[in-house]
Amino acid sequence: MNNMAIDWKRDSQSFDTVAELYEAYRPGYPESLVEQILTTTGIPKRGRILEIGSGTGKATALFAQRGYSILCIEPGKHLARIARQKLVAFRKVKFQITTFEDWEDDGNLFDLVISAQAFHWVTQEIRCQKTAHILKPLRHLAIFWNHYLPLETSLHQKLNQVYQQYAPELAAGKPTPHKDIQYWINELTENEYFDLVEVIRFPWRENYSTHHYLGLLNTYSDHLRLPKERRQQLFAGVKEVLEQEGGGIEKPYEAVAYIARKRSSTVG
Repeated sequence: MNNMAIDWKRDSQSFDTVAELYEAYRPGYPESLVEQILTTTGIPKRGRILEIGSGTGKATALFAQRGYSILCIEPGKHLARIARQKLVAFRKVKFQITTFEDWEDDGNLFDLVISAQAFHWVTQEIRCQKTAHILKPLRHLAIFWNHYLPLETSLHQKLNQVYQQYAPELAAGKPTPHKDIQYWINELTENEYFDLVEVIRFPWRENYSTHHYLGLLNTYSDHLRLPKERRQQLFAGVKEVLEQEGGGIEKPYEAVAYIARKRSSTVG
């Protein structure tokens, strides 16, 4: 994963412009993954959690339901608005509209820092250092993603042909899940702030109708970067293939969490 290729301002704004779609179509996370994170980190029942990039609160809700106090750092005001509305019953969940880079910790310390689908957006030079700074001694960072597992079926081959025609830059060159996983293992074992404790992997699957799948594609930052006309052509091509193949698609995912413990030698 190459942070140099990421324009955080542009992509964060693109997510915020499709906040309703993000809430409606982006997948959530397995309950078993959250339970394993809580078991491995040993966070106390009254522990304080900081979430980096909470989006519409898909991961936030899973921790809030378990009674934790959560401070959500989210730069997108529309994403945060949806999360606030959804989590209004959880009085111990608070939001600050800012990036993690600009957020002022005011000396507060946390028992756990989590980040779902978002840690890679934080500037690489500061993300581990600043996270360690706000964690209590020997407490944990848990970051997790849903990885799409590509398949070599006739349906996926037909979809790839559509991408080759209308968006060839999206048809090739993406890192494989294995490379992405290895990237984060390396980052969390080759820094002075954390020791990698555990990598948790949960395979699961989601069935999408054509309508829901196109909604999902409309939340991907690389698709949103496409010129409008090309994006419309791409989506029309995808729709045609899916309708010819039964009106939907099954996507295999693997939810992967990385749990790292703040080193005892880390100061602050």
